[in-house]
Amino acid sequence: MADKELSPETRILLAFALSFLIYLGSSFLLVRPKQGPAETPVPAADSEPPQPATETSKVSGPASSSEPSVPSEPTVGEAEEQITVEGDLYRVVLSTRGAAVKSWMLKNYRDERGSPLELVNSESALRYGDPLSVRVAEEAVRKEVNGALFVPSATGVLKAPVTLTFEYSGGGVAARKQFVFSPENYAVDIESELATNGVPVAHELAWRGSFGDIHDAGVRGTRWNVFYRQPDKIVRIAAGKVEGELSNSSGAFAFAGIEDHFFAAAFVPAEAGLRVTAFQDEVTLPEQQEPTPSIGVAVGSGGAPANRFKLYIGPKQSDILASVHPNLPGLIDYGWFAIVAKPLFYALRWVHDHVVPNYGWAIILLTVVINMVLFPLKITSFRSARKMQQLQPQLRAIQDKYKGMKLKDPRRNQMSQETMELYKKHGVNPVGGCLPMLLQIPFFIAFYNVLLVSIEMRHAPWIGWWVADLSAAEPQAIKILPLLMCGTQFALQKMTPMPSADPTQQKIMLFMPVMMLGFLYYMSSGLVLYWLTGNLVGIAQQWYFNRTDLKHEIEAKRNAAARKKRK
Repeated sequence: MADKELSPETRILLAFALSFLIYLGSSFLLVRPKQGPAETPVPAADSEPPQPATETSKVSGPASSSEPSVPSEPTVGEAEEQITVEGDLYRVVLSTRGAAVKSWMLKNYRDERGSPLELVNSESALRYGDPLSVRVAEEAVRKEVNGALFVPSATGVLKAPVTLTFEYSGGGVAARKQFVFSPENYAVDIESELATNGVPVAHELAWRGSFGDIHDAGVRGTRWNVFYRQPDKIVRIAAGKVEGELSNSSGAFAFAGIEDHFFAAAFVPAEAGLRVTAFQDEVTLPEQQEPTPSIGVAVGSGGAPANRFKLYIGPKQSDILASVHPNLPGLIDYGWFAIVAKPLFYALRWVHDHVVPNYGWAIILLTVVINMVLFPLKITSFRSARKMQQLQPQLRAIQDKYKGMKLKDPRRNQMSQETMELYKKHGVNPVGGCLPMLLQIPFFIAFYNVLLVSIEMRHAPWIGWWVADLSAAEPQAIKILPLLMCGTQFALQKMTPMPSADPTQQKIMLFMPVMMLGFLYYMSSGLVLYWLTGNLVGIAQQWYFNRTDLKHEIEAKRNAAARKKRK
């Protein structure tokens, strides 16, 4: 039996399908590595559940410009208290036990259940310690500081702007933490100092277990990373990719921290230079039995025992991030086709802000514009496909001429040469029929990443009762948009001339809508809306081309027949 050679168009289609599968698969497959040795977790000390403060006390004034220092006299609190700081954008609860964070809530955002967005995972905090706990090499010191009762400079419910200081001294260990809150800013200025027997001790502030909306994982999948900024790029360490703890990440880093899909906690030092430790942690997500690999981070100043940070905890929104550090917008990772994704996002935002205040309709309008811009290239592709159809008898004659030869037979080179000469004679591009699909690849991947990482798309509705979140799949079991996409894809293929009679290619083309349905069924509804709109525009363009091109073809045949009669 003779070996069968695939046509160039078939190879292109197979490559597209395989690339598509690999790209989407890589976004969802999370391989859990073998659990490496991790630092022994220090359970948080037993404490009463957080109680809302009922009284507002006098707060301290602005931070002093003088060099801060840990207390020298014994300073120990009598009982654990929780202090609430209210800003326009956030609500933060800190405990006097360890001077650590119990809650960090963003007022302008909701979680996947519709509740105010809480960035602290209380279950992880019980296991790994509260956010902004102290991490230090000597375990006894670490346990004492994180379990100690600090004395705060103010108690109750505080309104930003406010400076809140916590101090502790006892048993040869002294510590101090200071938080400076601004009312209309996600960034908080933090200072921390630690000393044993009067000697300053280098230490880190940790945020472990997980970060962000844990309910988001069931909607978009887990996407936790520890990050740090090298001089030329942002380095990311993904959850599940840490073997034990990484203690050797230190250098002139401009910032470091932890992130999820849409939010980040970024430590920006007063002077470049950080020590960064990533931890292999675990978290049990809602409605899941088995723990999921998570990640934690600890950050300390690189050149001094005292830490001085600007800590940004908020949305990964470009203009807000840039106001904290010019390179922080790099946390918005647009992936492989960032050169397409970034302009696409800005175009979407412009349409949303100036044309129609709905990102669903903005996607539709922008998709129409993109397809109209690409229409001249599509016309060339359509004509190439039609010419390929007309050449099928001659192509089959060439194939029959060399039928029965094996792929390694040198005479097959002559068959390829004759085929290419036929293409050249009639001005046909053998892969031209695949061009419309190939043109969509960068835009498709760009849209995918824009919807995945742009916080503007989070919970952005199109038609509220139907599509309430363009960055997530339709919540219904039977998802209408993917089914409509599949149907329009079939219709478009029926209208499009098949450039080749190759049965393998025809099977691939027939299977493509079903494959797309499988890929997109649980993908973000905004992405499916983009593909569906492209199909509808493509159907209109193909109808126009078929009607006008066929009319020109009939007229050309009539003119040729008339000339023949005159002769």
